[in-house]
Amino acid sequence: MELQEKKRLRLLVLTDYTVYGDAAVAHAAAMSLIFRAELLIIPLSDKETPYGERFTNTLQVLNKQCLPVIHYTKGLNLKKELYSFIEEYEIMMLVLSVSPRKESFFSYHSALRLIKKMRVPVLAVGKTLPQADAYQKIILPLDYLIYAKEKSLWAAYFNQFYKSDIYILSKKYKDEYLQYKLYENVSFTKQLYENLSVTYYLRDVEISTENIDDYARTFARQTGASLIISMTTKFLEIGDILTGTKEKKTIKHVDEISYLYINQRDDLYVICT
Repeated sequence: MELQEKKRLRLLVLTDYTVYGDAAVAHAAAMSLIFRAELLIIPLSDKETPYGERFTNTLQVLNKQCLPVIHYTKGLNLKKELYSFIEEYEIMMLVLSVSPRKESFFSYHSALRLIKKMRVPVLAVGKTLPQADAYQKIILPLDYLIYAKEKSLWAAYFNQFYKSDIYILSKKYKDEYLQYKLYENVSFTKQLYENLSVTYYLRDVEISTENIDDYARTFARQTGASLIISMTTKFLEIGDILTGTKEKKTIKHVDEISYLYINQRDDLYVICT
């Protein structure tokens, strides 16, 4: 019986060739090295743009590691072509860089508008290049949502491919039902990680007002972590309407730490390992 060829993983990064775009490509390259994935680079404009030193250096690194790179010269229509492209090429992750103003193609608002439509995780970064030890420590904030299990799976991938340490954060709820749903998610994650021999550290967080995703950033500074896995908001609560969703708050900090955003949906991309 013939052995089935293992499906190649593919990453997609969008770049405008600014320092932000170069950072996106560098972070995407880091992900390619972690997952041994093919990297697809697509420009955000068809206008010819000279490549910077950081961009060419990143491609040289991938070439030395014998990782395939496809650099397209023509962009995609983000509204009409991007989603079908991701489906056709079975992209596992999209990487993009965002800026607070008009320093890059994506602002916070336009980036979130794109992210919220994706069935694949989106890695959002700023203009800071990844450190040599990037993505060796991952922060996984867990809450009561049933889709939080998807975050646990993606954190596990980083450990399976890269031996990353996973820090699980959970905040106690006063509501007994919410606390029970959190307990279910934590129990699922612990069982999954023990079955997969994932290195993890569980932290019960005693905070009264701070959102667990906000606290994750504080905890990341203390541990030297470089990625927070975050679930986007599907159903708005009163607090989301009054002060904004958690992703609207966290995306403002992607230059400090990368965020891997995952949407709450039933058809999310899953890596077959």
